[in-house]
Amino acid sequence: MKVSIKDLVNSIKDRLSFSKVAMRILKLFESDDLSSYQLAKVIALDPVLAAYILKISNSAYYNFSGKVKTLSDAITLIGFEEIKKIVIMISAKNAFKVSDEIDKMLWEHSLAVAVGCSVINSMVKITEEGEAYISGLLHDIGKIVYKKSELVNYKDIFKKAYDTGEEIRYLEEKEFGYNHADVGGYLLQNWNFEQGIVDAVSFHHLNFTIKKTSDFLKKSALVNLSDFIVNNIIGVGKKETIKDVDTINNLNSSRLIGFYTDNPIALVEEIQQKFMILASTMEEEI
Repeated sequence: MKVSIKDLVNSIKDRLSFSKVAMRILKLFESDDLSSYQLAKVIALDPVLAAYILKISNSAYYNFSGKVKTLSDAITLIGFEEIKKIVIMISAKNAFKVSDEIDKMLWEHSLAVAVGCSVINSMVKITEEGEAYISGLLHDIGKIVYKKSELVNYKDIFKKAYDTGEEIRYLEEKEFGYNHADVGGYLLQNWNFEQGIVDAVSFHHLNFTIKKTSDFLKKSALVNLSDFIVNNIIGVGKKETIKDVDTINNLNSSRLIGFYTDNPIALVEEIQQKFMILASTMEEEI
């Protein structure tokens, strides 16, 4: 008997969740008159989150000349959008709960795609910085649902895709009738994430040959492009990579968002470098 997406998501609701403080912080960003003081006050309710924000603010990722000592300093220096990204990143890391090599690979891939979305979005201005980053970070959260659920056996599917190079979404659809993008979109909808993020996650595996463009297609194409670079060029998520970096400019998702770079190697190196800094910072003990 096939397992429905609803039953699959319900089966892991006690093992996969975002902190209440993080969700409260995200709600704050919906206010037009949010102050640094208000934001710092709520962040301080979660000491671990506050400590990570200070640590990342002081990392080479931002490269400030002075020491960031307080939450207020961090918020003032890096801004609301960057704080929003860090809050989701810390919460996602806790939700992913790395316990084996598959978890580690999924987390690192997701982090790298988030960085890629951020870098590419700064060039084409598809959406707000925070939304681009969060969409990339959560684009494969459906795989986490599959893996954590006791209703399905996902490890064999993941291993087959990694070993053979087959597209995992096709293996998922053959086995379950839907793929991780469908699952991820459903989960984020239940968690009341912004619709733009839900759509970007839900549709990031479209073929993007559609002539008419819309905001949700552009956001999902942004994720698709970053996902391709991280998987196939940088190799975070796939065993085999390709050497022809010019392929980046010829993807359907690149064309849809009007993306083109004269120096794809520099783009890949920037994404890889920023990802490595963040991954290293996140691995350090608080």
